[in-house]
Amino acid sequence: MNVNRVLLVGSVAAVVLSLPFFGRDWNRLMHMLGAVLFLGNIFVTAVWMSLVRRSRDAEVIRVGARGILLTDAIFTLPGVLLLLLNGGILGTQWFKAGAPWIIVSAILFGLSGLVWGVVLVPIQKRLARLAQAIPPHGPVPPECDVLIAKWFRWGGIATLLPFATLVLMVFKPVFG
Repeated sequence: MNVNRVLLVGSVAAVVLSLPFFGRDWNRLMHMLGAVLFLGNIFVTAVWMSLVRRSRDAEVIRVGARGILLTDAIFTLPGVLLLLLNGGILGTQWFKAGAPWIIVSAILFGLSGLVWGVVLVPIQKRLARLAQAIPPHGPVPPECDVLIAKWFRWGGIATLLPFATLVLMVFKPVFG
C-alpha cells in the first residue's frame, strides 16, 4: 500500500467532509470523529511501539514501523484535519471572544503537532529504514533501541498534550 496515496486520499476526504455546507451539527460530528481517529490512533501507535520494543526481532520492527507510518496516514492525519477544520468552524466565536480554554487548547494541540511532525515522524521513518536494512534473523542494531527509547520519551509528551486539550474541550464551562 502506497502511504503517500493514502495520505492524499485521507486528506482530501477530511477536507470534503469538513465543508460548512452541511450545518453546525455535521461539523460537530466531524470534529468528534476527528478526535476519535486521532486519539484512538495514539493508543494504537503505543501498542505498535510496545510490541516493537519487546520483540527484539527485525521482522516485528519492520512490520511495526511500517504499520505506524500507515496508521498515521489512515487515521492520524485525517483526524487532525477533521479536528482543525471543523474545530475552526465551530470555535470561531470562542476565539473572537478570547475564551482562554480554546486558546490554551489550540496551543497545546499545536505543540503536540510540532512534536509529532518534527520529532516522532522522523524517528518512525528512520526506524523503518533501519529495520529494512536488518538481514532476516540478524541482530537488531543498538541504534534501534536508542530510537525506540527516544520515541517513547517524545511520544509521551505528544500524547499528554492532546489529552489535556480534550479535558479543556469537555470541561470548557469550568474554565470560562
